[in-house]
Amino acid sequence: MIFKAIRMPLGRHHFGMVRILAGLWIGLVFSSSVAGSEAHSDEVEPSSSTLDITNPGSDLANFPNSAYTLPQGGFYLETTPISYTSASKRSSPQYNAEYLLRYGLLDDIEVRLYSQGFTVQGNPNKAVGFSPLTFDTKIHFWDEWEDYYLPAAGLEVLLQTDLLGSPAFNAGLQPAMSLNFDQTLPYEFEIEYNVGAARFQDPQNLDKSVWDATFSWAIQRAMTEDIDLFINGYYNASSLPRNTRHSDKYQHVCPNAGPCRDVEKIRRAIEPGANVQMQAVGMGGIWTMDKHTVFFTNLAAGVSTSTPDFTGYVGFAWTP
Repeated sequence: MIFKAIRMPLGRHHFGMVRILAGLWIGLVFSSSVAGSEAHSDEVEPSSSTLDITNPGSDLANFPNSAYTLPQGGFYLETTPISYTSASKRSSPQYNAEYLLRYGLLDDIEVRLYSQGFTVQGNPNKAVGFSPLTFDTKIHFWDEWEDYYLPAAGLEVLLQTDLLGSPAFNAGLQPAMSLNFDQTLPYEFEIEYNVGAARFQDPQNLDKSVWDATFSWAIQRAMTEDIDLFINGYYNASSLPRNTRHSDKYQHVCPNAGPCRDVEKIRRAIEPGANVQMQAVGMGGIWTMDKHTVFFTNLAAGVSTSTPDFTGYVGFAWTP
């Protein structure tokens, strides 16, 4: 099965996976240098002076991220001031006010700064504070080749840190990477999907981390000139760390019989059955107010016990 989880402890196996992904990245870069970025001649390439909020469009509106980047000098501000996820076996309910800042460093290279922002966590471990910063970059390889049914492609690499994060929401360095694809479908539908891998805390032992496969997708269609509707979902995680990649519902246990020294303590999930794997499916919409601003919403349901039963947010994206 193509989306079967790739789960392993950190160590020399991790570096093997990184080498494989690095080889794939080099191959894609070489392909883009041969094919160029003008494969889809009908697509109007934006510039910093002609950039609008619909091309390439918001990345926070749905779970996957686009293969396209902002042009050199282009800027997007995206935020969801109202965002809520319910509890799961591995995490408490949370309210977030997330934000994403995007800047076109070059026409095909975009630098990004993301955070879940102001965060309120519910029972059993109540906490209020700020989620840490995630540094992100996206590289656009090529536009869509409709004649050959080849999607537009790009690479995204990010690192979630503990910078500016409150202790309750810090989980150490958490890297992730994905290959991003965009493609048109019959009947004016469009599909966007990301395939990659990310590092998660193991709910059964929070002192360890594991690598696992990630997949997110969205199918979208314009209903009117200003309104688009979409369905979307993810396996393990959305492209950005929007759903938590660490567990806060844990207990301290002693792995050995007899007196337990502090250095011997490990943390594991309170609830049996908590694991890394998460899956969700939902739907939402995008309203384009003008060429500078769009508003969007997304409502999703979890389909595994380690996934929040409900995820919902309302937000907007803006460009000057």
